[in-house]
Amino acid sequence: MTWKIPLVIALLLTSMSGVTLYYRTLYYDAEKARKIAVSDGEKQQIAFEQLNRQMQTVTALDTQHTKELEHDQNLIAQLERDVADGRRRLRVKATCPNMSAYSSASRVDDATAPRLTDATQRDYFTLRARISLAEQQITGFQEYIRQVVLRDPQAKPNP
Repeated sequence: MTWKIPLVIALLLTSMSGVTLYYRTLYYDAEKARKIAVSDGEKQQIAFEQLNRQMQTVTALDTQHTKELEHDQNLIAQLERDVADGRRRLRVKATCPNMSAYSSASRVDDATAPRLTDATQRDYFTLRARISLAEQQITGFQEYIRQVVLRDPQAKPNP
């Protein structure tokens, strides 16, 4: 009987050691998962903050370029109204080939100054508006690339 007590004690100690090692392993696994979760949360927070900054930058660029485009369109519309009312004139710098070789000299002293047709004037203002729009789009894309895409690469989170 004396040998049974030490055997029971040894079995109890062995089973307690096994249970302790089992729970210790569970604890270390849970701690490792917690650290990974905290690290992932921090990375997500950094990514969210960077995305928020990018959205603010894009919004500011959009507002700036929209105002500039609106200003340009107002100037073009005012110019078009001024031309229509006669306060301003459109002038075209053009040269004609030497016509004396092709025809006889004929001149009319009371002729009006050359001018663009109404359709050509409308086309001119449409073209100016489209050029202004294209310039603002190109400038906006360049600013977006400089301020958002090419911003400090170290600030970007690692996926």
